Amino acid sequence: MIKNIIFDLGNVLFEYNPMKFIEKYVKIENRESFFNVVFNSKEWKDLDRGVLEYEEAVEIFSKKLPEEREKIEKLFGDDIVDVIFPIEKNIEFVKEIKKRGYKLYILSNFHKKAFRRIERLYNLDSIFDGKIVSFEVNLLKPEKEIYEVLLGKYSLNPDETIFIDDTFENIVAAKKIGIKGIELKDFNELENILKGACSL
Repeated sequence: MIKNIIFDLGNVLFEYNPMKFIEKYVKIENRESFFNVVFNSKEWKDLDRGVLEYEEAVEIFSKKLPEEREKIEKLFGDDIVDVIFPIEKNIEFVKEIKKRGYKLYILSNFHKKAFRRIERLYNLDSIFDGKIVSFEVNLLKPEKEIYEVLLGKYSLNPDETIFIDDTFENIVAAKKIGIKGIELKDFNELENILKGACSL
């Protein structure tokens, strides 16, 4: 019987879409380079892991794309507001699930400043019973240890726990330690998939 539901945030409860920022602000001829240098970089993962500060990242990215420094500063200065967008219907659905007695948790790779912003704006502490966010523990999904930290901190039984994530590798890692997992390929399907998995 499922008692605990763990949620990834990106493309589950919040749309993560770097191209919206790029298409809005970056010159056409620089868009592919901007995506690769910034969003597809080791430094982006280091921000998620909590081992790199925004100011350091801005300097690294700006050296590689000096003509786009202003846009790089904007991206990090605004706490990534043009990259992360709430999926309101999914957030409301999660609130309904909580009322039915399920314990809800966050397990997400996320930058510190960006997470703190959405945590505050959407009062996530009032919805979730606990959280492990990558920057806090210097670990990233799909590393086994980040799942173990969550299970241990909140004394969760894997057999009673299901994990929703948009990335296949993260689901595979969860299943290896006994957590049931669902890969969410389309965030519009969250309600239907969870209703089927948990008999909601």
